[in-house]
Amino acid sequence: MATDMKARQLIKQIPFVSVNNIELISQTSDIQIGAGWEQINLATGGIVWVWRGFIDLAGYTQDELTFFTQAVDVQKAQIPVISAGIDYLNVVDLVTTRKVRDSEIFTNNYKNSFLGWPGDNLDIQEVVYGEWVTSTPYSVTNAAAITLGADSFGSGNPTACDRLHCTRIVTMNGADSGESFQLGGCNYLIGGVTGQEKDLVYIERLRRAYTQDPGRNV
Repeated sequence: MATDMKARQLIKQIPFVSVNNIELISQTSDIQIGAGWEQINLATGGIVWVWRGFIDLAGYTQDELTFFTQAVDVQKAQIPVISAGIDYLNVVDLVTTRKVRDSEIFTNNYKNSFLGWPGDNLDIQEVVYGEWVTSTPYSVTNAAAITLGADSFGSGNPTACDRLHCTRIVTMNGADSGESFQLGGCNYLIGGVTGQEKDLVYIERLRRAYTQDPGRNV
């Protein structure tokens, strides 16, 4: 059991993004406004849009503290706006103990097999928290999104890593005729505590953090 427990709150903000002129077949789109957003073209066809950042925990690890996540809240600024030609839009938010690689993002293309599930390279123990929301346009004349489904997942594992990685992933399925979507910014609020564990427990946690995936922060 950890001792000297102290409450902490970690915050990461992800900016608004507007993506226009989407052509899935030619794998092109125009990303506007969204600082830090990038487009990834899948080898199997299709496009993924992703934002990746991290929260620095090096100060905790230098003091030999473990961070225990207690609650994660992904606060969304507004309802997504989706053009009528998009059948559905998937938005996945992840808090992980390592960086999510391009090759790991939606390896199953448009199947609803998000990271952290059987068959994925990202182990569930590396997913502290995740949630997904699938939306569709309200109607042909109303681009405001309605939710088709949503859920959360993750292990909530304590970590001695020097970073918590925050990743937002967007995919879509639909027509190939210059579609568009606008996704509001969001806040990741991660509540937890830090504490000191027994030496052997902490050393083993460090070993897993630094050997499970070398170069994870690159």
